[in-house]
Amino acid sequence: RMSTRRGRVVYLDDLINEGIARAYEEVKKRREGELTREKMEKIARKVGVGAIRYNIVKIQPEKEIVFKWEDALDFEGDSAPFIQYAHARASSILKKAGKTEKNFDPSLIKHPSEIRLVKILAMLPSKLKTACETCRPNIIANFAYEIAVRFNEFYRDCRVIGAEKKLEKTRLLIVKATKIVLKNVLDLIGIEAPEEM
Repeated sequence: RMSTRRGRVVYLDDLINEGIARAYEEVKKRREGELTREKMEKIARKVGVGAIRYNIVKIQPEKEIVFKWEDALDFEGDSAPFIQYAHARASSILKKAGKTEKNFDPSLIKHPSEIRLVKILAMLPSKLKTACETCRPNIIANFAYEIAVRFNEFYRDCRVIGAEKKLEKTRLLIVKATKIVLKNVLDLIGIEAPEEM
């Protein structure tokens, strides 16, 4: 049970059910005809629950939480669906590519979008340390969002599949690293990372 400033009581079960229902409508809009009803329901549950959790966790502990469905379920803003979609996109790229190599040439990482993404991924240990030392899970949530933003820029700017062979290997490893880090940070804040959306 959660109460609001206006004195209204909101039951968590009702909030979760509404989140799942709204997420289902969004998934249905985007993927009906491509996915079975069962798959859409599974994705909707992950997205709906994730949207609620993220919207709570992303706020600094001392600040008031203002919850709006249109923000919580926004696939293009600071939201769980946006981050989950980045993870699903990375999963899709890796699935299309097949296997990834273990070795790569770091000197091939030259594009500014690649560099920005790799740099933010490298910040994982320091972000975790700061979040733990200060008891602020919002640092992890905001970090997940930053990764998703950088990954989307990378995806927009850098061809992965179909790039020159050595460059493709390198970029696939960047995608794989992004997927791993996103899954781990989402796990830390209790949000599932779907393989597809």
